[in-house]
Amino acid sequence: MNISQIFIADNDGRELSPYLKKAVDSVKSQMPHTVHKIYFHQELREWIEQTYGGDIRKAFDKLVPYAFKADLARYLLLYHFGGWYFDISVHVLNGIKVIDELDFLTFLDFPFYSKVSYACNNAIIYSKKGSIILEDTINDVLRNIATENYGQHVLAPTGPICLGKNVAKHADALNVHTGVFTELTPTYPNKNRGFVLDNGLLFALHKQGNVGGDLTALGAKGTNNYGELYEARAIYDTSIQVAIQTLPNRTEPNRTE
Repeated sequence: MNISQIFIADNDGRELSPYLKKAVDSVKSQMPHTVHKIYFHQELREWIEQTYGGDIRKAFDKLVPYAFKADLARYLLLYHFGGWYFDISVHVLNGIKVIDELDFLTFLDFPFYSKVSYACNNAIIYSKKGSIILEDTINDVLRNIATENYGQHVLAPTGPICLGKNVAKHADALNVHTGVFTELTPTYPNKNRGFVLDNGLLFALHKQGNVGGDLTALGAKGTNNYGELYEARAIYDTSIQVAIQTLPNRTEPNRTE
């Protein structure tokens, strides 16, 4: 079982804060795996170029928010390798072993934030390699990048809205389990958000605090804030042009249908 994680920072920074190291350790200790790898910025660029080609690497480069780069990269990693993806800040409490029949596992996101009912939080994903859910999500992300589409919400170009749309599209034809991403202490200032499986098991904790957009509050250095960049209409590097017609020309493993 593969477990992939991503950390992107200025100048290909690779220093994890104590909080992030503890979170990574929780993933490694709680989750059964044969391979665990943290991917950093430059090696992601090289891997994408080698595996999917220069056009998709250019699409990755065109994204300015590091979180959005990580969105595209996680879909590409899971599509190629399968297995688990965990955000670098996620703390796993109760590890699980997935059954062979499971095609996809995700967690429904907050409707009051995403403004749609189908958004799926992409901080934790399990998928078989070649998933049609991921294929369509990748295609949507690449199309958004090529057209510099912002959508109606910060979660639309690459994130939970984009993923959730394709989970909903294919859920009836696949064995998809959907847990919930929820506030564990909703009446308190610190909401303590967590990932709860469909059997009620508290699987993992989200990053501490209620402020999103970057990992600065967790001690990370050299990050940027996707919310601020979205509000400034600056999520795309306009000096990099990506042609839509070249985006589907990628190397594909056998997909799951």
